Amino acid sequence: MKKIIILLCFLMLLSCSSSDNRIEIPEVRGVSPEKNIETHTHVDKVKCRKADTIPTGWIDEDTYNVRVIGGNEEIAINKAKHRILKDIVNVRMKNRSRYTDIVKIKEEFAQPLKKGKIINSNNVDEGIEIYYQIKGKGLKKKFEIK
Repeated sequence: MKKIIILLCFLMLLSCSSSDNRIEIPEVRGVSPEKNIETHTHVDKVKCRKADTIPTGWIDEDTYNVRVIGGNEEIAINKAKHRILKDIVNVRMKNRSRYTDIVKIKEEFAQPLKKGKIINSNNVDEGIEIYYQIKGKGLKKKFEIK
């Protein structure tokens, strides 16, 4: 019994010992990080700073941006177009519009979707992250049609 108690005390002592909080962090965009936790959070902020400057949603009455991640550029573009169509349907559902059929909406927005363009792209672990933009005269009013 004494051996078990001594063993438990020894294990508790070992589990309470301090550990080194240093972790290995890869270099991000030329920033040579220190190897502690505080710097790790700083590196994350530096890594995300550029993406934060690109707005998504309505830029003005005629311009709409979305952000998606896909395996390659073609997949990402298709995901972006699908996201835009879903956003249109959601807006129209909230506005209780009678024009919520996604097939008809796809036809209605065929021209802006076809003329859409990638305004920024970044390679990420999952593939490619893109910011896709569509433009059209009175686009916001078309989104919100009742």
